Amino acid sequence: MHGTSLVNVHVFACDYDGTIADGGRCAPEIVQALARVRESGRKVLLVTGRMLPDLRSVCADVDRMFDAVVAENGALLYFPETREARTLGDPPESALVEELRRRGVPFDLGSSIIATTEPYAEAALAAIRETGVERTLVFNKGALMLLPGGVTKGTGLDAALTVLALSAHNMVGAGDAENDHAFLAMSECAVAVADAVPALRERADYVTRAPGARGVIEFIDEHLSNDLVALMPRLTRHRLPIGETADGEPLTISPHGTRLLIVGPSASGKSTLTGLLVERLIESGRSVLLVDPEGDYQSFAELERVVVLGGSSERALPTPDELRQLLHQPRTSLVLNLSAMTRAEKVAYATKALGAVGYVRSTTGLPHWLILDEAHHIIPTDGSPVVELLRPGAESLCMSTLDINQLAPEVRTLPNVVAATELAAFTDAVRAATGGRSPALAGTRLAQGEAAIAWLGPDVRAKRFRVGKRRVQHRRHIRKYTEGELPPDRSFYFRGPAGALNLRASNLVRFVELAEGVDEPTWAWHLRQQDYSTWARQQIKDDDLAGALATVETADLPAAESRRRALDEIRARYAV
Repeated sequence: MHGTSLVNVHVFACDYDGTIADGGRCAPEIVQALARVRESGRKVLLVTGRMLPDLRSVCADVDRMFDAVVAENGALLYFPETREARTLGDPPESALVEELRRRGVPFDLGSSIIATTEPYAEAALAAIRETGVERTLVFNKGALMLLPGGVTKGTGLDAALTVLALSAHNMVGAGDAENDHAFLAMSECAVAVADAVPALRERADYVTRAPGARGVIEFIDEHLSNDLVALMPRLTRHRLPIGETADGEPLTISPHGTRLLIVGPSASGKSTLTGLLVERLIESGRSVLLVDPEGDYQSFAELERVVVLGGSSERALPTPDELRQLLHQPRTSLVLNLSAMTRAEKVAYATKALGAVGYVRSTTGLPHWLILDEAHHIIPTDGSPVVELLRPGAESLCMSTLDINQLAPEVRTLPNVVAATELAAFTDAVRAATGGRSPALAGTRLAQGEAAIAWLGPDVRAKRFRVGKRRVQHRRHIRKYTEGELPPDRSFYFRGPAGALNLRASNLVRFVELAEGVDEPTWAWHLRQQDYSTWARQQIKDDDLAGALATVETADLPAAESRRRALDEIRARYAV
């Protein structure tokens, strides 16, 4: 497996008895297969119901075979490299131990677990009820474990991943028995060996042809060595819902290997669709890095585990070294607000940031998605060094832009999925991405709240769908437009009918100050031109404010009254 590009799988977690061990022992072939997995740069984690001393008695090489061991069915965590053991559950309660003895239940005690056999389940449950302790019975092919409440193989494995700064979304889990349900359910790809219990086979994403350790070796050689590329289409339980079709069917996209382009003119719903995708990714527990050139995603600070940096906020943009550290947090998503920068500065910073992303992705698989909002700012048509950092591959990417022709030519063929909020932009994008093929889509226009999507395989498949509802309403970056510094080409200029003035308003605070002071002919001239609503719509990107200002512009009011009403509309929405 040397030379494999690690994108999908960075962790292989496996059960011991019945999965990699037959009769309690690991054959040389499975030991060698697991060694190949580790040599490929992946971590191998053992998840077992056995107590650590018992495990050592049957697997003397445990310290050389695994990067971490989750023992006692999730109640004990052990790291071979440091020989550190952490108990994750309460120790056995003395009252329960005495009651089990009184009832004649044979058992072994671990750091937290109490282990017995299935025939004593009724007596064990009676002892738990009698003493009033919080213990759960967990069955495992004839074995019976009494575990502290809430402790499972899944909780123990989650603790191990947290310590290793890795994500379950980059993990394959393999098991065979009832107590493996919890950790297989959290795995991005759940594998059951051929002789696993029926319930586990039914819920697994993949069932091996061979039983036990031979099945695990089969899976490693056929799929893990290829980073699961052939299996990814099977993992439909992870697909992300972003809307529904006209017949009410969910419209979903794959979180794996998707290179999505979202196109559409300003105020067409493009930002709503992009924001919805980011929300769905975060809700699914995936990490996201969102490069935000215009500062439109400040509201994402309201979401859990989302950190917004840059813009006019007090939290400065991270250096590449700082960004690498931040990206190693598998449960944290980052928004990088570049709105205070010039275009050249945005390109330079994005180049450094994406270099850091590439490095961290190669070692951890994080972040799971890279989102380039208004991508024409950092990969414009006249070229950008960022192009060299965006290559076809299994990494998931989303770019949004007004028009595909505003992007550098080198990235126009990068998407394998195109979504759009306007049909002309949709057709242009699909043709550019496919070398001239056109999407077959009925109708001449998209209704409000509707979008089109095409999958660009051998055959272009296109659908219309209604965009889902967002949890966080899209709000343009208020501080950016009130206190920040818009670039000259996005600022408002009071010039008057004869062009005698050249007063620049680089934000709303400055606009209000200048609007209160300019002479009436200048104010009225811009009013008649509908310059105020046009600026609000195109540069402030606030359709609600633009609509209110347009009402004032067309109301045939005296200049003083129109000025008062227009400024009141701004003050009602922004702290100016």
